Amino acid sequence: MVDAQVEGMEELLKKLRILPEKVQKNVISGAVRAGAKPMSAEAKLLVPKDTGTLKKSIGIVKRRSKDKNILHFSVTPRIKKGGWIAHFLEFGTVKMSAKPFMRPAFEKKGEEAIDATRDYMRKRLDKEIAKL
Repeated sequence: MVDAQVEGMEELLKKLRILPEKVQKNVISGAVRAGAKPMSAEAKLLVPKDTGTLKKSIGIVKRRSKDKNILHFSVTPRIKKGGWIAHFLEFGTVKMSAKPFMRPAFEKKGEEAIDATRDYMRKRLDKEIAKL
């Protein structure tokens, strides 16, 4: 797990609480997805290119949770779209050295992801509050 300090987030959360619950969930869902986009794009750039199938399989996936108040998003290769090989490349095998691409993408674009999340929330909250 990664901890991060985001300046200006308290102000955004106060604005968020003004909105109806359904709109709050939509804003947060969009913000998290916006934050995942830079990491997804970077992972696609760093993936070892062979056929391009793995590159095409990388995407942002919304996962279900037992707790309806928790959102899970992940940037991941999708197995059914050719991403089954990603684990072998990322961590290596007995016969092949590791060629990581997901972890370096996270390390390079982590700060940009936080900024993208904050910027999305700022724009969307102003838009939603104007509708009220």
